[in-house]
Amino acid sequence: MMGKTRRSLFTTITYLVLTGYALISFYPFLWMVSSALKSNSEVLTSNSLFPQEIRPDIIIDTWNKLNFWRFFVNSTIVSLAAVAGTILVYSMAGYGFAKTSFWGRNLFFVGFLGLLLVPGVTVLVPLVQLLKVLGLIGRDATKAATYLGLVVPMMNGAGPFAIFLFRNYFASLPHELHDAARMDGCSEWGIYFRIFLPLSTPVIATVGILNFISSWNAFIWPSIVLNNPDWFTLPLKLKDLDLQIVIQWNVRMAGSLIMVIPAIAVFLFLQRYYIRGLTAGAIKG
Repeated sequence: MMGKTRRSLFTTITYLVLTGYALISFYPFLWMVSSALKSNSEVLTSNSLFPQEIRPDIIIDTWNKLNFWRFFVNSTIVSLAAVAGTILVYSMAGYGFAKTSFWGRNLFFVGFLGLLLVPGVTVLVPLVQLLKVLGLIGRDATKAATYLGLVVPMMNGAGPFAIFLFRNYFASLPHELHDAARMDGCSEWGIYFRIFLPLSTPVIATVGILNFISSWNAFIWPSIVLNNPDWFTLPLKLKDLDLQIVIQWNVRMAGSLIMVIPAIAVFLFLQRYYIRGLTAGAIKG
């Protein structure tokens, strides 16, 4: 009886601590939403999360006057290209590691996993030099070439973890599917595209969510690559709001809210697949 009481007390304390931590973590987001609906003077003078006067026009004016639509489209193009490229390239790599045999398969797989330990900032200088030589970035590079030079390193940075998830998920699927398809005369490409890729929806959603949010919020790499203000993504345009002589905090928070809404929407829409993909890709393998 005493042991049951102790477990119940421990569970209650755990829930209270986690609830308190969740509220503390969620408070900055609530403050951002609240500030986006206040006048700038109220933001500076009031600590309340409830605006005295709700001002949705601030968000609309921020969107229109700062031409956020252009930068929203730029961010969408970059993020979707990075997600699509990551899923296509590294799902094939994961399939190869899981269902095909070749010399050094396990060694190469461990090598890719080892790249997870390499900080991205350590390769910025050689990466920039390489892309300049290839003509993908720089003053003379076109928008399409610059975006290609921006997206491909994002895909490469996402590669090791994507390979890990896809490889483990494909390895968990019955090998009889592969053998039966081969007996029916299907090629490896056909097996991958017609059978295994359609079955990997949970992992596709997981990799897609992780890389969409990462690409959407990216700042350091785009700030190095993009030299034309018209090609900026939302985080870069949002940084311009900090360069004003007098920062309008309500406008700053309205811009931040505009930027985070798509990432939140994508996660909420695909969250059930996200959990399934993490479980299947990280544990079953």
